[in-house]
Amino acid sequence: MLKAASASALLNAFLMAMQIAIGLTAHSDGLFADGIHTLSDLAADSVVLIVLYLSAKHLNATPREGDGNASQAVASLFIAALLVVTAAEMIWHSVGQTATLSGNTAMQVSALAVSGFVAIAKETLFRYMRTEGRRTGSAILLASAWHARMDAVSALVATLGVAGSMAGMPMLDHVAGATIGLMIMRMGCVSARSALKQLSDGAPGRAAARHAAE
Repeated sequence: MLKAASASALLNAFLMAMQIAIGLTAHSDGLFADGIHTLSDLAADSVVLIVLYLSAKHLNATPREGDGNASQAVASLFIAALLVVTAAEMIWHSVGQTATLSGNTAMQVSALAVSGFVAIAKETLFRYMRTEGRRTGSAILLASAWHARMDAVSALVATLGVAGSMAGMPMLDHVAGATIGLMIMRMGCVSARSALKQLSDGAPGRAAARHAAE
């Protein structure tokens, strides 16, 4: 489980750096927004790694039911709040942005190639995490897997935005950035609601299992 979560974190770190660098250079709202999305994924990966590490560390212990659940829920709530704030900033940036995709053909192709590569990489990560989650029976890995599938959709939106801008419709790139922002905000709201429910009913394990099954 730790191996799968570590692979996800390393891949997200690599993709995030590439997306933000090319997105800023090519003036692509969609690619930059997706890079910020990947940055939030990296933060979520950190929480998953901590949870799995602590679980492995106390594998032979017999903690009371619910021990550590409150802290995990609080951490999830913090990340959810970060997602909502980040999404709001991304939407505001996309709506008020007037710059268009760089006229440099090489940068345009680079932006399109990066966004397409990210979509493929995220879909591959989804399949890998889902397989590992089913093999180990880990609800948290299954939840991370479906998170990666949504990331693949987000990257596809960014790819369409860059392609539309290259085809002479620059507004599509801004629309892609705002759309990804809305997707992240929804994810943040859903995560916050789940974390609050965990804190109120004291049953995060059941909530995680329900979320992974959806």
